[in-house]
Amino acid sequence: MIKRKISGGTVSRDGRQARDSMLGLMKTCQKLGLSFWHYLCDRLGISNEDQPVPSLAALFAGRS
Repeated sequence: MIKRKISGGTVSRDGRQARDSMLGLMKTCQKLGLSFWHYLCDRLGISNEDQPVPSLAALFAGRS
């Protein structure tokens, strides 16, 4: 029997970049008090919300 190591890491450079991008976006949404999933669904056009989520640039401008 062969046991495989499960590290939770990525195999490719592209996978690592995708993971880092999503984690960065998730942390930014958290700091702004947004739901990451609502933001992501709105940007992908699969949102059922009546009110669209504003862009991150608009949210940053509003906080200054």
